[in-house]
Amino acid sequence: MTTDATTDGIAASFTLDRGDPAAGIGEEIIARWERDGVVMLRGALDPEWLMLLEMGFQRVMANSSMAKHKFFEGSAGEFQETVRNFDTTFEIRRLLYDSPIKGILGRFMRTENVWYYSDEFFIKDSGGAERTPWHQDTPYYPLEGAQFSSMWISLDPLPRAECLEYVVGSHLGTMYDGFNPAKPDDPSSGFYGEGLPILPNIQDSREDYPIAAWEVTPGDVIVSNPGIIHGGGPTLREGRRRALAVRMFGDDVVFAARPPSRPTVPVTPGLGLHLKPGDPLRSPWYPRLQPPPEHERYG
Repeated sequence: MTTDATTDGIAASFTLDRGDPAAGIGEEIIARWERDGVVMLRGALDPEWLMLLEMGFQRVMANSSMAKHKFFEGSAGEFQETVRNFDTTFEIRRLLYDSPIKGILGRFMRTENVWYYSDEFFIKDSGGAERTPWHQDTPYYPLEGAQFSSMWISLDPLPRAECLEYVVGSHLGTMYDGFNPAKPDDPSSGFYGEGLPILPNIQDSREDYPIAAWEVTPGDVIVSNPGIIHGGGPTLREGRRRALAVRMFGDDVVFAARPPSRPTVPVTPGLGLHLKPGDPLRSPWYPRLQPPPEHERYG
């Protein structure tokens, strides 16, 4: 394994052996992730895993019954997302059970047990798509705990300007209200509109924040804490960005209450009737990936 600093020196990238990427994640990398809330892992996924991801993406796009949520709908900057592809798409299920992804995230979370929380495709497949608004993931989710992580995987090569961007160290600060998906161009819109402070307008004062992003080659992945403030770059005129974000958690994550004005994401009816705040987050909504159940193993 070799270590590289990003060109702006704000956050780190690390080059891993794609044959066994989890084995190369030692204390230096984990400590940097815990401090910064984000690291880039170069060459972490073998081309065969990217082939499986591409197959899953094509199945999702061909599935007319799969809900495709639109941001900036009807405008020139429109883009789409699909949530919990694991439930409907065999290739995504196999990717999360069979690839090194769960082992990589388990190393960062310092846990042997890893559970699935959610996954999303973000699809900016035409030039001129708008940027994904600045936000944290944790306000939308009914959970609390330190052992929670996210991986962002792009199927397409990206210049730094089109990469997901991160405010380094912001996972250690305030949890803000999320933006309202129906008003993505209004950073003060508020998802719940109660109980949590509104996120500052980062885009209009970027120079005040330590923002990290990287040039991306397929096979590179970005691992982040879901509490970090982040937002996606726009696609340029000839650009295309198809990315999968996956979230997983470990032993210490518990069910948590959120303001009652909106359901949490992904929508999980009945979860709050079975769990009370502080209960371990154990539910059929969140299958265990590592160790995998017997029926999901090879051999």
